[in-house]
Parts: sequence; structure tokens; C-alpha cells
Amino acid sequence: MIQQMQWMDNLWWPATVFLTDIPGSMNLTTEPDLNFDITKDLAFQGTPILDFTASDVGMSLYIEAFGRAINSRGDIVLLAEGMTDKMIIKPTDSFGLQIRSGGDGVEKIYLRSSNIPTTPPIVIDEMEALGENLKSATIHIREVVYPYSVIEIDDVQGGRIIASAKLHAEIGDRNIDLKGVLIDAQITGGIPTGTTFGVNGLASDLSILSIIPGISGSTSHIMAPEPLSSGILTILSMLGGSNDGPT
Repeated sequence: MIQQMQWMDNLWWPATVFLTDIPGSMNLTTEPDLNFDITKDLAFQGTPILDFTASDVGMSLYIEAFGRAINSRGDIVLLAEGMTDKMIIKPTDSFGLQIRSGGDGVEKIYLRSSNIPTTPPIVIDEMEALGENLKSATIHIREVVYPYSVIEIDDVQGGRIIASAKLHAEIGDRNIDLKGVLIDAQITGGIPTGTTFGVNGLASDLSILSIIPGISGSTSHIMAPEPLSSGILTILSMLGGSNDGPT
């Protein structure tokens, strides 16, 4: 176990790392990403860079860090099981998030970010993603017309992913839980492979056609919220009394 503490706002804020099945040699580095632009999407800005290499496969890694401990926006939890000999997670130059792994990919990788401020009045309470046998993926959030955005996941190779998010809007003295119906359009090797629907999350096989002989290539996903259904669910949630009252 490795732990560092940072003193801020009259409290100690920890960042903790657990490692198991450590190979003969390994190198693990984390550092803050210093590329910021307030005019661009803020979802992944400030996400720390993680770079891992090892002499053998099979190691597992657990990281839990408060944002103040690593000079980052929001708190993070990262769990990776059955790692290969190389993995990197880092923001891209275009303010997305890139995941790369060597070999056959990471058996399981779980990432959770929480307490993330974004474009007012929206706050991301929690955002989770679980990947299985994931070799690579690049995620971007593109604003079409404010506040409507779509999620693009490109260069996806292997595995399955489950993603979910919990958001609220701070309007006046009320916190309103936001419900989103997402549509996931999937394309593999230039061939449309299907469409998935989910509420505040999705579960999807990322490269279905790549397992068919003669068809190869990475998968791309375009995930878009459906405004009408999302608005209806949000209103029903408000009527059901699941939102905070005046603060």
C-alpha cells in the first residue's frame, strides 16, 4: 500500500494505492494534467494521467483519491484487475479521455468520478464506467447546441462496457435530479451493428462484429440523450419527490 496526504482547508486529504500480484519489476506514475480551457468541455479536464508498465501480466491495482489530494477536479476511484504489461489512461489534447492497454486488454477496469463541477447549473454527482477485456477507447463529449451534447467513443477494441451517471441541476434554491434516456448507435468496421437504449446509463458489447471471421476493425459509438423522454422522466422524478427541497 502507498498513501500520500495533502493538507488543504484545515484537513488532510489522502490518495491511496493498493497493488497485488506485483511482477518482478514495474513502473507506475501518476501526474496531474495541466491542459485546461474553460471554453471547452470540462468533463475530463483535470483527470490525472496514469502510466503503467510491468515485466509481466496479471497485476491488480486500486487507487482512491480525493481531488484535493492530487490537485484534480472531483474524487476518483480506479480498479484494474488482470492488467497487461502496459496501460495508460490520460486526457487527450482535445479534452477527451484515452485508454490504452497492451496484449489482450485489461480483464476488468472500473473508474468512478464523483463531486465533479461542470457547466452551471449542472453538477455530476457520480460517473461510473466498467470495462471488460478492454484494449483501447477514446472518449469525447461534443456540445451540439448548448446544453445538448453527445458522447463519442472511438477506437474501441474488445470487450464490454457498462456506464452510468447521476447528475443534478442547481436551480435557485432547489436541486433537481436529472434523468437521461441515452441512445447508443454502434458502428464496427464501417458496418452499423445496433442501437442500445438506457436510462442514466448503458451496457454494451463494444466489438460484436470483430469476433466474426473476416470482419475486423475498431468500434465507434455515438451516445446521444433523447430530450423528450429525458424531460418526461425528470418531471416524473420531481413529482415523485426525489429532489431536495430549499437549501
